[in-house]
Amino acid sequence: MKNLDFRQSYFFSGNDTGCLLIHGFTSTPAELRELGEHLHKEGYTVLGARLSGHGTTVEDLEKTKYTDWIHSVQEGYAQLAKTCSQIYVIGHSMGGVLALHLAENYSVQKIVTLAPALVTKDRAARYVGIAKYFLKYTEWPPEVRPEEESKYLLGYSKIPLSSIHELNRLQKTTKKSLHKVDQPLLIIHSIQDNAVHEKSIPIIEQGVASKEIKKVSLRNCGHNITIEREKKTVFAEVLQFLK
Repeated sequence: MKNLDFRQSYFFSGNDTGCLLIHGFTSTPAELRELGEHLHKEGYTVLGARLSGHGTTVEDLEKTKYTDWIHSVQEGYAQLAKTCSQIYVIGHSMGGVLALHLAENYSVQKIVTLAPALVTKDRAARYVGIAKYFLKYTEWPPEVRPEEESKYLLGYSKIPLSSIHELNRLQKTTKKSLHKVDQPLLIIHSIQDNAVHEKSIPIIEQGVASKEIKKVSLRNCGHNITIEREKKTVFAEVLQFLK
C-alpha cells in the first residue's frame, strides 16, 4: 500500500462497538493504523480520523484552528454513532488531548490516552503567541529510524508556529474541563518521552472525575509508542482495557 493511502483516514467495519482513533500534532492516521488493525481483528469497528490540516500540506495546517481539529473528531464520532451503540476514543499525543476533550462533551464509554500531550517539554512553545509574528516555521529535529517505524511517520517535518499556538489553546481549554471526564481511563506513557512533559500524567489523573484509571509506564521507547519497540505491549494493554 502506498504511503499516500496511509496519510488518509481509514474505516474498518466490525461490531456495534466503535473505536475512534485520533493521531497527534503534525502527524497522520498512519501512526495508529497498526493499532487500528489489531482492534479490528478483535471485532471492533474502527475509524482512524484525519485531523483538519493534516496529511496534506503544511500550508493547510497553518490555516487551521484548534477548533477545526475538535470538529474533525466530532465528525468521526458522528460517523461511528450511526452504526455503533457505544464508542471508545483512543488518542496519541495531541490526539490524547482531543480524546479527553471529546469525552468532556460527548457520550463515550472508555478513553485511552497514549503519550497525552497536555503539557509539552519544549519551553519555547509557551512564547509562540508572540514569536509567530516574527518567525513563521520551526522544524522537528532530524531523526533516523528503522523502516518499520518510518513508514508510519508521514507527518510534516516543518511546523507553523501559529499551529503550535493553536495546540497551546487546545491544551488550555481541555485542562479547564477535565472535571467533566468520568469515564474509565487508560493512560500509557513512556518515561523516555522527549516531547511530552511527565507532569501531563498527574494533571490528568488529578483533574478527571473517573473512578477507574489505569496507568502504564513504558521504559524502552520514546514518544511514538504505537510504532516503537514496545508497541506490542501498548496494543495488549489497550485490548485488555477495552475488554
